[in-house]
Amino acid sequence: MLTPKLEELIWCGKATFKTFVAGGSQRNTLEIENDRFIIITDITYFNTGSFPENIEANENTWTNLQLQGMNTQLTVLGERGVNRFLFRNSFVSVDKGASTHLSPIGHTLINTYLLHTTEVGFAFSFAQDMIGNVNAVLSANNYALSSPTDYGRLGLTGAIAVSERMNPNGAAVYEDNFNAKTNTPGVNTSNELSFPVDTVNNIPDTNRINSWAYPIAHINYVEILGLPNNIGLY
Repeated sequence: MLTPKLEELIWCGKATFKTFVAGGSQRNTLEIENDRFIIITDITYFNTGSFPENIEANENTWTNLQLQGMNTQLTVLGERGVNRFLFRNSFVSVDKGASTHLSPIGHTLINTYLLHTTEVGFAFSFAQDMIGNVNAVLSANNYALSSPTDYGRLGLTGAIAVSERMNPNGAAVYEDNFNAKTNTPGVNTSNELSFPVDTVNNIPDTNRINSWAYPIAHINYVEILGLPNNIGLY
């Protein structure tokens, strides 16, 4: 979202509103010059998918791909931080007589305020099914309320076992190398819903003839002259 302060910097000639189109491949990079930084104000993601052109004629292929492309993960990463966005794709079925096609439809707009001082990477990957979930009652160090408001925890009456963490397809044991933290007293740990970027969750065959559904994300950002600590923002 373009805030009043950013708009003021633009009108004063200290900043410029710019756009960047990410997609068409699994990975894109936005370069930032040394004497400036950017703030990403919003991201528009256009629904995508990777399916055979003729679903009926490629039933086996469709069976193998039906779990691919249902959800897409976009990771925005740089030295100032890593942010994930998980999108549930929407599709429309198009009947063309002898064949049936799936076509992605619609888009999602997310307002952001992501500050980066060095290059920014945009990594697209699929988010597939979950495997190996384990049900257990939450440990006593979790904040929880008793049923029927919540699932409860150890020490509360009527606690219900829950699947607090599941392993994504493609990883027998998945530990996020950015957000995973050791369970140390005083250090917060968050079990974010995220998927590994690997050969199973990779978006395949973006260069094939029927890759018309490659990922697209429209990035709006403000490029600001100077650095965050010397332009009077603080």
